[in-house]
Amino acid sequence: MKQIKLISLLLVVVFLAPAVAVRAQSQGPTYVIQEGDTLTSIAGTFGTTVDAIVAANGIEENSILIPGSSLTIPGFEGVQGELTTQTIEFGETLESLSLRYGVAEEDLIRLNRILRPGRLYAGQALILTQSESNSSPATISRILPKDGEGKLALAVREGVNPWSLNTFEDDERLWVIPSEILVAPDGDRSINSLPDSIVSATLHPSPAVQGHTLVVRIDLDQSGWVEGRLDGKKLNFFSENERSLVSLQGIHALTEPGLYDLEISLYPSLGEEPAFSFVQPIRVLDGGYAFETINGVPAETVDPAVINPEQEMVEELLAPATPDRMWDGPFQLPSNYYTEKFLSVFGTRRSYNWGALEYYHTGVDFYAKTGVEILAPAPGKVIFTGSLTMRGNVTYIDHGWGVYSGYFHQSEFLVSEGEYVETGQVIGLVGNTGRSTGAHLHWEIWVGGAPVDPLDWIAREYP
Repeated sequence: MKQIKLISLLLVVVFLAPAVAVRAQSQGPTYVIQEGDTLTSIAGTFGTTVDAIVAANGIEENSILIPGSSLTIPGFEGVQGELTTQTIEFGETLESLSLRYGVAEEDLIRLNRILRPGRLYAGQALILTQSESNSSPATISRILPKDGEGKLALAVREGVNPWSLNTFEDDERLWVIPSEILVAPDGDRSINSLPDSIVSATLHPSPAVQGHTLVVRIDLDQSGWVEGRLDGKKLNFFSENERSLVSLQGIHALTEPGLYDLEISLYPSLGEEPAFSFVQPIRVLDGGYAFETINGVPAETVDPAVINPEQEMVEELLAPATPDRMWDGPFQLPSNYYTEKFLSVFGTRRSYNWGALEYYHTGVDFYAKTGVEILAPAPGKVIFTGSLTMRGNVTYIDHGWGVYSGYFHQSEFLVSEGEYVETGQVIGLVGNTGRSTGAHLHWEIWVGGAPVDPLDWIAREYP
């Protein structure tokens, strides 16, 4: 019995040993490990490699990372202390970041290895030392001087120390002209390159991800209108309330990961020239989708001469963004039949009939028998019911704001074009029509002209 206990104790010690090795051992700045970190993610954040981190810390590549322990980060010669990161928001520039954190622009460039200062992207991790991050003011206000008003008079009016005021161009100048904007710490507005009439501009998620919905929200402090473009494609903005404008845009699942320009233009009112325009890149990440091969589908359903015109017709059908938002809250599942597991999920790269891996799955497939009821996941208007070669018997519903849902391979339609439906209403029956090898329900959601993962719309409320 004693021998068995001793063996068990040794096994526990051997299992836990790798975790002890994760600790800083060489000179250089350190990083405190956070929950969910991996050596790969840490290396990506700080622009180094896993091998370099392993060598700098005397650890192994498979060492267990314990949150709260520290790693030495190689490649930052002359830098000491603890490294941390802040997320660059849309509208921020190198100049505004320098003012916010009290760090010279050249130091930010050196610390972050910035090669193109004008191409900082929204969602980018800005590397700082812990002291710089902690010393920054929570917010910074922009203040526009009145005609003939000097720095001292402005400081009295705003109730701040005149020596805490500075300009973008010259920290030492005492008098300013009315067109100059000054900044004062501890104000109620964040400093960035957006005009004061834009209270905030937020992106979710940031960075964006292939196959998911990007929410662009612009909050104004006065009446006005906003237009936007992402990689040249027009964004559709709608009023969520009196001062908040929202655009929902699907990121196509085949979008190449990388940087894409997001342009925002502010108009005093519709029909006038823009009062302000700002362009900043946003990053699109890989969605991490799997691969699969499906054989035995009808040959005509993978014939480009047949399916390409069908795809063009559907894209044109789902392009408009109607102004009435008809849903409220998360969408519901379109089937009550065996929803514990899905036959196939969104985004999976596909090969059909042993052909090239040039397709992807545009929706979610539910296990279901022929005749099982299909339910509307949210209120909307039926805009199409019909038979197509690839989709089979298909129904499309417009939910407003450029959001549509589709239901493929049906055996029977139970709604008509032009009909308004409510959440949970039976709209059709499951079948095995079109590009299908057995009875099932294919369900998809389009946002801003691109298919997105429908399960996102189940998991959370948009916008």
